[in-house]
Amino acid sequence: MAALLAVLLAFPTVLMYHRVDVSAPSDYVSQALTVSPAQFAAELQYLHDKGLRTVGIAELERDLRQHRSVAREVLLTFDDGYDDQYGYAFPILQRYGDVATFFVNVGTIGTPRHMTWDDVGPMARAGMSIGCHGVTHADLSELAAPQQTYQIDRCVQMLSAHLHSQVLAYAYPSGSFDAETIALEQQAGLIFGFTTDPRFQTDAQSPYELTRRRIKSGMSAADFAALFGTRQAYIKLSP
Repeated sequence: MAALLAVLLAFPTVLMYHRVDVSAPSDYVSQALTVSPAQFAAELQYLHDKGLRTVGIAELERDLRQHRSVAREVLLTFDDGYDDQYGYAFPILQRYGDVATFFVNVGTIGTPRHMTWDDVGPMARAGMSIGCHGVTHADLSELAAPQQTYQIDRCVQMLSAHLHSQVLAYAYPSGSFDAETIALEQQAGLIFGFTTDPRFQTDAQSPYELTRRRIKSGMSAADFAALFGTRQAYIKLSP
């Protein structure tokens, strides 16, 4: 019945960041995914210059359910819970009056090079959204149902307990998921699931198969602007 009542809604552009730092680790992947504070600030300035507004997950859900236009909204997301997200990204977001969603692995909170609960808590109270990225950085599509349940439920439970708020979204490590993943997310009360690449989608209108646009180190202003010229995404959201 829920599927019959689902409404087709426009969904805003979603950007995916990993690290904002003045230096990057030595491996190629980390270097590509570490943007400088200056680059990040310039990208926020671009959003403001174009009249675009960043929103958190809860606000986005509310706008969608109330059928408000999201045409000028942008969802900024960060993965993995690195400590530079608190040290660099968070202050820059505050300077511009913007918000973002931080997908964290609860099992790495408080470990070297990652945020602590004393970082995550103030960010949430300042208006940042905190979402699930699992307990560990496990590829859910490679796990049996009990292991997926642990990754999803434990992450939701820990974030809810520490932040005293509902957890609405999950970002899949490596972007992979399967039908079992979506069923378990629904059972856990999650509303949105984010992947990293359209190749992983089987239903482009599912709120649990949302794609993001990856931001890389040294991305030109023209390439960043081009991210907003692609086709409008739509999702089916049940009441």
